[in-house]
Amino acid sequence: MTRARFLQMLAGWILLLLALPLRALAFLKITPVTDMAPRFTVPKGATPPITPTPRFYVEDISGVPDFIKAGAPGWVLKIHGEVETPLTLDLQAIAVRPQVRETITLSCIGNPVGGYALGNAKWQGISLREVLQQADPKNSAEWMIVRAADGYHESIPIKQARHRAGMLATHMNGQPLTKDHGYPLRLLIPGLYGIKQVKWIQELELASERLPGYWNKKGWTRDARVQIFSRIDWPRQGDTMRRGYHKIRGIAFAGDRGIIRVQVSLDEGKTWELARLQSPMSEYSWVFWSLRVPLDRGHHSVMVRAGDLYSGIQRGYKRDPFPAGVTGWHRIEFEVY
Repeated sequence: MTRARFLQMLAGWILLLLALPLRALAFLKITPVTDMAPRFTVPKGATPPITPTPRFYVEDISGVPDFIKAGAPGWVLKIHGEVETPLTLDLQAIAVRPQVRETITLSCIGNPVGGYALGNAKWQGISLREVLQQADPKNSAEWMIVRAADGYHESIPIKQARHRAGMLATHMNGQPLTKDHGYPLRLLIPGLYGIKQVKWIQELELASERLPGYWNKKGWTRDARVQIFSRIDWPRQGDTMRRGYHKIRGIAFAGDRGIIRVQVSLDEGKTWELARLQSPMSEYSWVFWSLRVPLDRGHHSVMVRAGDLYSGIQRGYKRDPFPAGVTGWHRIEFEVY
């Protein structure tokens, strides 16, 4: 075999491996380290517009830190690094600042197609953009490194950190943050997956260089931009119902890009019908959709897809959550008698 032929074959194998989905990599025992295991509950009835705090999904690397379990005595937030005015804020200093309130949907990057590792809540806190403005980052500062009490850390570009709805949150659904949801302070920046929404924050360091985040070091994306997501909430997989008119319904979400349309197919994607959208609770919340259809006796399948306000279209190709969030249309099957 010539050297040229060997290099050609080697390049072919490399391209093949890059094209293989995650399941195929597992078959070949080339399994990336993901360790992502969000904890969530599936609503027994209709999905509520606001997710109750006890039912809101939870994801962390090692549980609530002992410091937080003890009530976070003496806790302060330090804003330092490449800033003109370093700041140290305790909870009292945060409480007397102007408060901002927003309804924001938060989604785990490990949420599968049709999954429930996302929730919608009413958040309260202080404007991150105003805190950064007071700290006055130097021209050399391009990244905000966020460090938490459990050792977790993430890096966010300054441009994203200055999001007009970015928040350092102290309250969730009208109550102080619970310990498993980030007490005493957590980060919220619409448009990003939960791996960027750091809980139990202790430091914001402004820096000229990026520090790879905890999950990024394990192969997950560094950007964590929310993918377009849609889900069928009713009927559910395997349901049985009477023939006649039924209202198929569910949710759709696209981070801070909004949802402009949801389409439903009852014939395996050959044709699509526009669903009716409810008004979202905010620019950053999920949207409820529904479509009333006649269903005859027999076996049925339903698929859903969505599009955002910036002409983004949900892709039908199913990709596992690793490394940049799931893609693919949610599909269910049910019987009508």
